[in-house]
Amino acid sequence: MNKHILVYLLFFLIFSCKKEKSKDYEELSSAEYFSIPTNLNNLTSLKKYKINDSIYAIRGRFNIYEITGQVKKNGIRTGWWEAKNYKNKILVARLEYKLIENKEFVNQYVLFKSGKIDTLKSKFYSLGKDHKSLKYRFYMPYQPKKLRSEGNLNYRYSFQGKEHKHLKIRCIKNGNIYYCEIPISLDNINTLTILGNFWEMVQLENGDIVENNIYVEDTLK
Repeated sequence: MNKHILVYLLFFLIFSCKKEKSKDYEELSSAEYFSIPTNLNNLTSLKKYKINDSIYAIRGRFNIYEITGQVKKNGIRTGWWEAKNYKNKILVARLEYKLIENKEFVNQYVLFKSGKIDTLKSKFYSLGKDHKSLKYRFYMPYQPKKLRSEGNLNYRYSFQGKEHKHLKIRCIKNGNIYYCEIPISLDNINTLTILGNFWEMVQLENGDIVENNIYVEDTLK
């Protein structure tokens, strides 16, 4: 994720840090930015539970927040993590870790405001379907000083043990949401797996180019 995007992503967990430990968070990548409250070394009252031979569940405190998530046996964060207000248990943030090219990658993050998703500051996707197509929605952080932007979905799909060729779709943008429709009938398919990558390019008024992406992995039955 481009560093400039964090101007619009003031994750309130970071605001709780002591001033002497504060940094210019606009200069951090998203992985560095979110790694502060999900770093096990920064958690107090840390508890670790074994789920299976390779995955452990994590629960701990970061300032006034309760942090839960999962780590692999080697300490790599994986799957969805959550931050809740420790006192009232209100959900304030969710983020998804993926391992991309042997590096932790914050694939999606969902910030909440007054109990509702703040769609202007979050980065995530949703999937719907009907009898003739799959319908993806990609929610990207709002950029107030942009000249132009575009989004594409590159994907491949497989069913009945056969993988089909890579395909690309130009997505339609409305506000900060991209709509991508995959024309495919699910009538005679028992299990369908979609693997892909949504890519957004934004040109800002100052000439900078911002790039965002979300990795997609869905199985429909």
